[in-house]
Formats: sequence, structure tokens, C-alpha cells
Amino acid sequence: MSFLKISLLIIALSFNLFAKDNRLVSLTSVNEVYFLPKETKETKDYILSLIKNSKKSISIAMYNFSYKKFAKQLVDSSKNGVNIKIILDKSKVKKDDKLYKYFKKNGIIVKIADKKLHTKVAVFDEKIAVLGSINWTKESFKDNYELVLFTKDKMTIDKMLNFLNKF
Repeated sequence: MSFLKISLLIIALSFNLFAKDNRLVSLTSVNEVYFLPKETKETKDYILSLIKNSKKSISIAMYNFSYKKFAKQLVDSSKNGVNIKIILDKSKVKKDDKLYKYFKKNGIIVKIADKKLHTKVAVFDEKIAVLGSINWTKESFKDNYELVLFTKDKMTIDKMLNFLNKF
């Protein structure tokens, strides 16, 4: 009888892991890869969910960041007590400083890289990292062929945090 209960519990948990809302905040494997533009909606939803559901910290290093939907959610998360640090490329901020000023005005730590920052990475609660070829711009999600990797690999996350913490 207890074997049956355990089996049912495992099945129920398995369905729960694959439910749409839960899947957005927890990877079902160590790594998941998305290719855009085909998987644009899933990728955007996943990133927004990670921003919205972070409890402690978000660290981002982004060459080109102009996606207002992500920016607004980052500000909301910051107002809910999440420590957010964003590193941006100097030349991109010189061309357009709207989001830079928006983040600063809303109390988000923003650093400007002293060398060209071509990195596109984010770490959420030191548990899930996002990296790939995509800049966080509306155009990148809509028009480009891009690759995005979501990972829970601890060694990768630690290495990324080591890089991000140098700023």
C-alpha cells in the first residue's frame, strides 16, 4: 500500500514540475537551450518569471539593454527587496541612457564597464543563470536568430558570479 502512495506522489510531483507556471521558475534539468525566434515567447516568459520570482538577488551584465518590459519588472522586484546589480556597456549608454537613468532613479545599482562589455548574462538568486547571444532588446527577441541557455550548473554560476562581482 505505501508503495502505491509513493508512486502516486511521484506522479503528482512530476506533473507539477511540468506545469507551465512552475516550469517557468525552475528548470526541469540542469540546462535548457532555447533558439529564437522560434522559442521567443517561452524565452521572454521564462526571463520575466525569473525576474519576478527572484527573492534575494539578480546580477546582469548586458551589452545592449533596452527592453522596457524587463526593466519595469526589475524595478518592481527591486522595490520588493531584491538586490539588483546591472552592468552595462559604456558605448551603448552613451548612445542611449534612458534605461540607465531609469534604473538609477529607482535605486538599482548600475555599473558601466570600462572596456567593451559584449557579455549577455544574468544570474537569479545565485541558482539559475541565463547566457547566450541575445541582447535584452525588443528587436533581438523579435527579429534575430539567437541562442539562450538557462542553467543550474553550480560551477558555471559561480564562475559567472565571480566575473560579475569584479564590477
